[in-house]
Amino acid sequence: MIEDSLFSMNRFNAALGELLDAEDSAVHGYTPASGLPALRRALIEGLEPLALPLDEKLLYVTCGASAGRAILVRALLNAGDEVLFLYPPEKALCLAVRAAGAAVVENGILTGRTRMVVLSGRDPVPAGLAGILREAEKRSGQPVYLLADRLSPTEENLALLREYDSVVLNEDFGDSLSGESIGFLAVGQRARDAELLFAAITGAARACGYVNPPSLLQHAILSSL
Repeated sequence: MIEDSLFSMNRFNAALGELLDAEDSAVHGYTPASGLPALRRALIEGLEPLALPLDEKLLYVTCGASAGRAILVRALLNAGDEVLFLYPPEKALCLAVRAAGAAVVENGILTGRTRMVVLSGRDPVPAGLAGILREAEKRSGQPVYLLADRLSPTEENLALLREYDSVVLNEDFGDSLSGESIGFLAVGQRARDAELLFAAITGAARACGYVNPPSLLQHAILSSL
């Protein structure tokens, strides 16, 4: 989603060169664990044309989409929970779900144990999905989070993300920065228990061993937005 709306490899390369030429030691230091505040703000501002209910206070910068998935799973899932994949799942995410003691459910149904539903990439949106998820939340009395995992910015996808409240975006700058990836987890502003989930994401990232995403890359992306 951020590939089309925000990122230019040419701008990034130019910004990276300028940062290195400046020999500013600050760009090699630690940043807040959740990422540079200015970068978080710039990402939210860059996504404003998509009209999604996002807030910089609920955005956590990650070492790419893979790190985002691992952090979210650790933050959200407990043994016995279920994750529903509406389409063939991404293998690494399945491994993380099972490592948390949760169950991978493919082409199944929402149950009282469903904690997350996953849509990825170009997965089409099933008809009436937002309403189905809302009913599942009511029945279970707990949040059922929709993980939009690098979801393509089609009108159908954007309509779903605007209509359903308990959404978590997992994004990165994709193949352009393969091996040096920076991304983010963004908890929807209207999501159930949004602040609690974000606090859990912060703790889970530390538990996974992340201190902060590479400072130089954060500064370069910030300068290129």
